[in-house]
Amino acid sequence: LTRRKRRGSSGINAEYGNRFSDRFSPNGNPTKFDPKVIFNFSSLDKSTKSHLKNVYACVAVEIIIAALGAAVNCYLKSTVLHFGGIIGLFVFMYLTVSSHNSAPPLKRLGYVSALAGCLGLESSYLIDYVIAVDPSIIVTAFVTTSVVFVSFSLTALYAERRSMLFLGSLLSTALSGLLILSLANLFFRVPSIALFSVYVSLIISCLFVMYDTQLIVEKKRLGDNDFIWHSVDLFIDFIIIFKDLMIILTDKEKKKRRNNN
Repeated sequence: LTRRKRRGSSGINAEYGNRFSDRFSPNGNPTKFDPKVIFNFSSLDKSTKSHLKNVYACVAVEIIIAALGAAVNCYLKSTVLHFGGIIGLFVFMYLTVSSHNSAPPLKRLGYVSALAGCLGLESSYLIDYVIAVDPSIIVTAFVTTSVVFVSFSLTALYAERRSMLFLGSLLSTALSGLLILSLANLFFRVPSIALFSVYVSLIISCLFVMYDTQLIVEKKRLGDNDFIWHSVDLFIDFIIIFKDLMIILTDKEKKKRRNNN
């Protein structure tokens, strides 16, 4: 029995090793590794690749605009600008009900930029709080968010077609449960429950990156070319992951200081 198990495990290891070498080695040669193969998405057609480039370019622009909005409000210390999230909500609602044919792309990109700026203004109060604890947390959270975002996006693109779409119903249910828990904690105000909600939100957002990435690919294949709206989904995932990581890292830093004292 022991020999059979060893043979079985060695066979499985060999199978996965062959799959790895076939995907990441040139001509299936396991002794060589070609970094270019990582970004060689042969399963995607040319138009889908071009669509994804536009999507991620929009995401990058939105992140920059959100950072500028947060920096401006951190400098001005304006209480009124903290309500930028409310304005962003109306912009988000408009983008939801409108189609990509209802306005020129540059105009819709302007609306998305306004949404990103408003979310940046709304996030400035949290960034102010983090800076007061340890400014390096912002850099750590941003770098970690970028790595997580890219990793989960690549995972979704390498996975089998539609293999992540089953997450949609599960994540929607989890979000509903998280919303109920957060609303209940408004009355009970238990710090451990609030922190637990942040961890759950982080996990859900990471999974949403994979789900949204595959959903964008499938929408494109079905003829939906609205890359500006598609970028909003991934941008919101990025922002939520970034904010959750800032909260978690700040909480750990405060606990570390209390223990040292």
